[in-house]
Amino acid sequence: MKRLRIESIAAGGAGVARDSGRAIFVPRTAPGEVVEATVAARGGTLRATVLRVVEPGPGRVQPPCAYFEECGGCDLMHLSADAQRAAHQAIVADALQRTGGLTSLPPIVSHTVHPSVVEDDIPRAALGYRTRARFYARFDRGRLRVGFRAPDSHTITEVERCVVLVPELDTLLRSLPAILAGASGDGEVSVARGDGGRPVVDVSWRGDLPAAVWARVDEQIRDGVWAGARVWLDGATTPASFGDPRPVAEGVDGRPLVVAAGGFAQPSDDAGAVLARLAADLVRKSGDSLGSIVELFAGSGTLSILLAPLAARFVAVESQEESVRAARQNLEARGLDGKVVCADADAFAPGRADVVVLDPPRTGAKGAAERIAASASRAVVYVACEPTTLARDVAVLAAAGFTVTDIETVEIFPHTSHVETLVRMVRGAGKKDVA
Repeated sequence: MKRLRIESIAAGGAGVARDSGRAIFVPRTAPGEVVEATVAARGGTLRATVLRVVEPGPGRVQPPCAYFEECGGCDLMHLSADAQRAAHQAIVADALQRTGGLTSLPPIVSHTVHPSVVEDDIPRAALGYRTRARFYARFDRGRLRVGFRAPDSHTITEVERCVVLVPELDTLLRSLPAILAGASGDGEVSVARGDGGRPVVDVSWRGDLPAAVWARVDEQIRDGVWAGARVWLDGATTPASFGDPRPVAEGVDGRPLVVAAGGFAQPSDDAGAVLARLAADLVRKSGDSLGSIVELFAGSGTLSILLAPLAARFVAVESQEESVRAARQNLEARGLDGKVVCADADAFAPGRADVVVLDPPRTGAKGAAERIAASASRAVVYVACEPTTLARDVAVLAAAGFTVTDIETVEIFPHTSHVETLVRMVRGAGKKDVA
């Protein structure tokens, strides 16, 4: 057993302590606190299991969820909203400096999407905010279990209530075991709001789904409980589709934004709207009269509907065909001009775009960064959900003469170690360009 003082929060959510200069990762801890823990090596990394908190850190709060220790979803729920925000900023800064090789950074501006609730003079991050989620299901020990994965495990934690879900999705979580009853194997269930605010369900399943399951899914659609569903069986080339399985978000303009079934979307409608506004504001810094904007990894057009009016020529690039169709529909519904191209965004050459906006998956956009660096593009607005790959790609652009002028973190995943970051870079920027 060792007594450890937690120095900071690492990417991934674990606290960091040091012993003889070596980093020890201690999950579910807060900066500044002292814990007693057992330490073990795992794959060349030292990880600790807390036995007792000796001195709580100033940011520690009582988690509002009874399943906090068992569920791996909300790994920072034991920190106040302010402590979560500070940890996210530090994670982003560390990645840009260590991985990105940036020696100096502009001030990091932080934005909160979901307002905190103040209890006992402590700002606690919002609850009931998620309009999208992913559940896991497995037939285990004679019955079907549905819930979330336990920390660092594929074990499924069943919950009576998930406090971060909107009520209709929390209700859906509780109804899924009965709907999937009789299934064998395992799978993932993605849920969101669809047409009319009713849930849409996307199931990917490895194993057997008996006829009764299909009938119960169909019944949810016929009775108007769900707006739609898709079911992918392992090995199938196309899914079975019921009703309209496409999620429908509220766009930044307050109008419906159709999302491709199974396509990427932010964890809440408010998050998508805030990111769109912030990205557009950073684009506007390049001037009021732009010749062209190229958006890479455009998805279903969450950002596109604000970016398209900002330039004489707007091109959105997305590789998933269903998302391309959704993005075109969303632009057309608003009477917006713009071209949506179905292509590999990571391999797309942006040419002489005034601004390139990109919002890649967690794996980042190494190929796109290299092509932007080799192009005549003047500015980049990079929206990232993974600080490490963001930093790697920023380093590619910095080596080509781009300078970071703005860094903004956005709290769209309260209670988790995930953070959204926007970085603006300008080719050959001087001090006057830096925020």
